[in-house]
Amino acid sequence: MDVNVKTKNILTYDDVVKFSAGNSKEELVDVRKYDASIVTEYLKEDMLEHTGDTIFVRDTLAKKLANVNKKLSNINFGLKIVYGYRHPDVQQKYFDRRSSEIKEQFPTYTHEQIKRYTHNFVAVPDVAGHPSGAAVDLTVIDALGHNIDMGTEIADYIDPIKITTYADTISKTQLNNRLLLHDLMIEQEFAPFYGEWWHFSYGDREWAAFYNKKAPFGAVKFSN
Repeated sequence: MDVNVKTKNILTYDDVVKFSAGNSKEELVDVRKYDASIVTEYLKEDMLEHTGDTIFVRDTLAKKLANVNKKLSNINFGLKIVYGYRHPDVQQKYFDRRSSEIKEQFPTYTHEQIKRYTHNFVAVPDVAGHPSGAAVDLTVIDALGHNIDMGTEIADYIDPIKITTYADTISKTQLNNRLLLHDLMIEQEFAPFYGEWWHFSYGDREWAAFYNKKAPFGAVKFSN
């Protein structure tokens, strides 16, 4: 088992920035390309001008997510994916906005301190996984299409501790539900981000840092 799975490390900006982005030209595809039964529902509308209502990921991720969904279907569950590729300009906008808020909150922080602290909430654009098409935000649904109980909704930042995968403020059932998703994603070599139970990546710089491998993917400017 990988060391970061054992230690449940929440990787920091400094952990990730040590690894270089890749330059693979692998295409971005509809996340449902290999399994049309995967449910998609955009959590945000920030990508509509670039990709419409289709969620895109790298082709390798689409294949791996289809494998996860197949395993879930065997127990009458399925995947719901709410985010994949994010245009770099959108990532930069989010980061700049959060950085400005933090600068006002901590006026004595240096530029580097603000960047590293902001990364805890919005990834620094040059290491972010979504702009490379290599990260997804997702959950598990039951046979009726309802989200199973993960303890919080996706991107519910009211309680920053509770959204961490192994939060000690969630029930045993909620933890088991998170681990169902976690373990199936790990089987497909995704890297979890333990700071947000819903976020996983494959092939980006965070994945490289998590597994100590070379990242195949880097940020791309893509519009459908």
